[in-house]
Amino acid sequence: LMPRYYFHFSDGKRTFTDSIGVELTGIAAARSQVTAQIREMRGALSEHTLKDWSGWTMTAVDSKGKTVLEIGFDLSPRPLN
Repeated sequence: LMPRYYFHFSDGKRTFTDSIGVELTGIAAARSQVTAQIREMRGALSEHTLKDWSGWTMTAVDSKGKTVLEIGFDLSPRPLN
């Protein structure tokens, strides 16, 4: 049974939560998923002249609600508290 991860993202003001999640092999796969989703969202949203990504982050949370990683839309990891 593979772990399920949920991917929430924030624009710095609002948080958009993922209630479905994805089953992945582990944290490395979750990191790849986050990176791919960020690239896809940046590509889609840049058409709407959104250029400042500094406040945007995506967070991967495990099925227990624990944050396993957080990556900014500049693709740099954020420290976990």
